[in-house]
Amino acid sequence: MRDKKTIKREILDKFRSLNAVSDEMLPPHWLELVYLKKLSADDKKIFKRAVQELMAVGIVENVEGAGLNLRLTQKGENLIYSGDVQKSGREPGPDGGAFQSTGSEA
Repeated sequence: MRDKKTIKREILDKFRSLNAVSDEMLPPHWLELVYLKKLSADDKKIFKRAVQELMAVGIVENVEGAGLNLRLTQKGENLIYSGDVQKSGREPGPDGGAFQSTGSEA
């Protein structure tokens, strides 16, 4: 069984693997057709709470449409790349790369 922190990390890792930036979405239907299929019924309940928490703190937004999908926010972009500036050559964001994760965001 996955915990909430693991589910949040897996979702954010998917955005990171796509090199997503603010306002980019996960691939269409990825959550439903790929990610949720590998979760147990209990994990799916935890998934729902994990996504609600990510939205509540402003890391992702729900995208209205035919299927379940999430959009990365600027805060989410800052979070997933906060330690990657030197590693990836990414330019710091508008805050100069000063965004620091406290661990409570995700």
